[in-house]
Amino acid sequence: MADEGCREVRIAIAGAGIAGTYISHLLAKRGIETDLYDGRDQGTPCRYRSCGWGAPSGIGHYLAAVDLDLEGYLMDSMSSMEFDGLIASTPLCTINKPRLLRDLAAGLALHHHPLDRHDPGDYDIIVDATGICRAFLSPCRSDLVLPTLQHRMKVEPVGDAPLIAGVYGNRIPGLGYLWIFPLGNGEYHIGVGGIRLDQHERILEQYYEANAHRYTFTPVCSCRGNVRVASPYYSQPFSLPQGGMDGTSPRIIGVGESIGTVAPFTGEGIIYSLECARILAACWPDQDRYKRTVLAQFAWMRRERETLEYLLLEGKETGPRLKDRWRFYLNARRSGIRLPLAEAFRRMGSLSRWVENP
Repeated sequence: MADEGCREVRIAIAGAGIAGTYISHLLAKRGIETDLYDGRDQGTPCRYRSCGWGAPSGIGHYLAAVDLDLEGYLMDSMSSMEFDGLIASTPLCTINKPRLLRDLAAGLALHHHPLDRHDPGDYDIIVDATGICRAFLSPCRSDLVLPTLQHRMKVEPVGDAPLIAGVYGNRIPGLGYLWIFPLGNGEYHIGVGGIRLDQHERILEQYYEANAHRYTFTPVCSCRGNVRVASPYYSQPFSLPQGGMDGTSPRIIGVGESIGTVAPFTGEGIIYSLECARILAACWPDQDRYKRTVLAQFAWMRRERETLEYLLLEGKETGPRLKDRWRFYLNARRSGIRLPLAEAFRRMGSLSRWVENP
């Protein structure tokens, strides 16, 4: 609980994913108590929807802020990756996301069921961290969702060469790519996602068939999911004032994927959900300041979203414009991937069928 004037303010965090557990943890460090509601159950062994568990190593900075050490969650350090035939050094890694979420929620007032959106109780503030569901906020101004399918595979090389991390887009129809993220002990997340893409299973099967002479693939589990790549600007409103017919409905504040803090070009959202939660904690409880800060911090997501909209235009005769290619280059730099400028411009084919193949 928190003091507002002379009375205690009751706060609920709806959703115990990355953004929900992190904001709850940050507020707890400031002495602000919250009730955290975990409604996850995706029908998979890990209880999570499709997510590669990849993140920049800079995630360690966010974990240190809540007294956690990245070393305890590292599954594989992806020091280099293949991008449609080009090997580039990266500061990326895969993390044990389920373990991280368990540790982030440790010591918090965790309820193992979702918060009832129709009868949430007598909370004054509800933080909507329900991700793609956006259970408590009103609909986005203009939503954009990327469907995904991911397999967890045990991979054994036929020869001596192990399967390496990679992202492949030139043979994916529409706007999308196939990813390969190592999890250690010979296991990998292999998935595909894209906008206007409805052939996920066939694309993955084609990949396995094309590489059957090099590796044996043994399924462990699989999951589907949707990722909001709308950007915060197009995911407004991401706060609702206290009110209602009798003036008693709670104030709603969105955080993380529920307000679109996912990179539209790549679908990467873990580190941006952490940053969004950090901003919310720093601005708490000033939702106007929070809104301004989020829109400024993630303005680049709006520009990437607008590039996607351009590429999706019907009847367009040209490929990506110069500014679209520049945005792709900046995206790679933001992730720490040091692609040469000319290569980044040429390899925007990883996102668009309208670009020449390398």
